[in-house]
Amino acid sequence: MRYTFKQMPKPKLILLNGFAGAGKTTVAKMYIADHPLAMVIEGDELIVNMGSWQANEDEARRLLFLLTKAMARTYLVEGRDVLLPYLVTSAGDVDEFEKIAKDIGAEFYEFILHNDRPTAIARLLERGTWGEAGQPPISDDELPVIEDLAARMERELEKRPGAIRINVKVGDPKITYREFVHCLSE
Repeated sequence: MRYTFKQMPKPKLILLNGFAGAGKTTVAKMYIADHPLAMVIEGDELIVNMGSWQANEDEARRLLFLLTKAMARTYLVEGRDVLLPYLVTSAGDVDEFEKIAKDIGAEFYEFILHNDRPTAIARLLERGTWGEAGQPPISDDELPVIEDLAARMERELEKRPGAIRINVKVGDPKITYREFVHCLSE
């Protein structure tokens, strides 16, 4: 008697880059709705569970990065897909996520959900918050910080020419999601 074993698909580590308000988390949550036991690791939801994180933001973000890597590694080892909505401020972070996928034998996908800078900033201002629960509304005084962050993200993403760029369909995340799924299946 000959036994055949079904080859399980490799787990995927999917990094969704983009500016705040680009729809990264929305696309990730649409994916997990269609893929049982896939997981979104949402940094904005994790960091608010750290005591006094705002007063210790640099250390909180460092710890969040370590936690995110450990969670992704653990979940991928179990053969499950992981999605990381991420605002890249260091291409080195992306390198580390890519290395985790390689070490485990998972597939690594890197997407950029893209808006031009004025549209991206307008969407963030329209949303009114950075994303972390309990944060005060964004004020006009923060515009220089927002501009700087957008420019920094753009510079870092230039170092990642292999990322798959998807132009965000403002007001219709289903179109963005369909394009995302299509790119994953190619």
